[in-house]
Amino acid sequence: MAERRTRGGRAARVQARTNPPPVYLPTLNRAVGPIDLLGPEGVEKIHNAAMTILETTGIEFRDPVALADWKKAGADVDGERVRIGRDMLMDLISTVPSTYTMHARNPERTVEVGGRHSIFANAYGAPFVYGLDGVRRPSTLQDAHNFFKMGQMSQALHVPGILPVEPQDVPVPQRHLELVHAALTLTDKPIKGSVLSEQAARDTVDMTRIVFGEEFVDNNVVVTSLLNCNTPLVWDETMLESLRIYAAANQPCLLSPFVLAGASTPSSPHGGVALLIAESLAGMAYSQIIRRGAPMVLGVAIMGVSMKTGAPMMGSPEPGLMNLLVGQMARFYQVPWRSCTMWTGSKSPDLQAGFDSANTMWPVLLGGCNYIVHACGFLEGALGVSYSKWVHDALQLENYHRFFSGLQEENIDALLADVDAIGPGGHFLGTDHTRENPLHMNPLQNNDSYEQWEAEGSKNADVVGREEAQRILENYVQPPMEDDIRGALDEFVAKKRAAYQPTAA
Repeated sequence: MAERRTRGGRAARVQARTNPPPVYLPTLNRAVGPIDLLGPEGVEKIHNAAMTILETTGIEFRDPVALADWKKAGADVDGERVRIGRDMLMDLISTVPSTYTMHARNPERTVEVGGRHSIFANAYGAPFVYGLDGVRRPSTLQDAHNFFKMGQMSQALHVPGILPVEPQDVPVPQRHLELVHAALTLTDKPIKGSVLSEQAARDTVDMTRIVFGEEFVDNNVVVTSLLNCNTPLVWDETMLESLRIYAAANQPCLLSPFVLAGASTPSSPHGGVALLIAESLAGMAYSQIIRRGAPMVLGVAIMGVSMKTGAPMMGSPEPGLMNLLVGQMARFYQVPWRSCTMWTGSKSPDLQAGFDSANTMWPVLLGGCNYIVHACGFLEGALGVSYSKWVHDALQLENYHRFFSGLQEENIDALLADVDAIGPGGHFLGTDHTRENPLHMNPLQNNDSYEQWEAEGSKNADVVGREEAQRILENYVQPPMEDDIRGALDEFVAKKRAAYQPTAA
């Protein structure tokens, strides 16, 4: 008689069916697009406009070290204004790699950036959350932990990030320690780095060296950090200090003008793109003065401005067109590029939020974006992250991953045999091909009858999303970390936390 299996039983089988482990999606290798709106003359027009801005108007580098570096490199430095000749600019950015590998703590989660590769990264920096109860409130460290956990459990989110929300309950001098520690221990996916200060950037690099090993970090990318230019035409000291730390460590940064089309840039897609290209390339060029060959990413964060209120406006056509142009220019310069998506001015995960999010994602992916930030959760013009919308967005990323993976190989002869066998008036529900190739299904989209939906509580998308977020958190499994590495990381954070005690007012 065969030995009876006693472990698990029916309860375990039910658990496996209702809470299956994530099946992680790899780096998206786009088989659809990119769309090129500009012919060669149009690309040259925007390139010349960007070079003219750099040569004639110039960009302010509000940092004495950067000014000294530029002067030594041969740029025209007048006070804080730096004018960069196009030959110098093109020579400097020529050593930026067109692709790089971003390593995760778990090698199975490692991703590729650049070329036809695209990755999705978490929301970043919101001071508010719309909680599991749907109520808006200031964000906390526990919220950041929760979003790291949800990012770890997401099948399509490649980078859980570093700052999914700003934890208002942690003193600013210690904030980066708590966030980097949590990102490294609660996830085993790639992470972002802190740019709060020069010391925060240095601590981030030191913490990755504890986890990955010094030699590995010196020779590989393990973190990518987000640096914002103050559009128009200003790189400030805090951002430049962080850039020097990461570039010297051979770790890339997303060098990102923050564009409010019609306010901080011209509303014209051509003019706005020329300006932001000049700003990002200037930061990228400076990184190469620090370390030739350091990987960097041409970054943009594009939104419009409401002509009624002056508030940021997401999902409008012009930023979408600008993203298409940025993608084409990034391919001209042969550098990776970053953009933002899935954000909205709505205050709930409603119809506007859905429209805005879709209208921001499609142009970015069709434009061939490599590093896609804010892909989950944003509401309120990027001031709030919703648990409910985060879940819905994460599932939509699976849809985008499937669509942009393109067509699969098909055995047309076998399909014709099915057509012949079934004949007129039949159906294909029972064929081997249908069973083996089901259409992608979003489990939270309700396609039941009205009566069944009503019988199950008449739940709207917000309620369904919050319930799913709770389920994900209840089923989160923390990825393992070696005891000696965890101990060294904990010790580093404890010492730094004590050193960075906020001073009394």
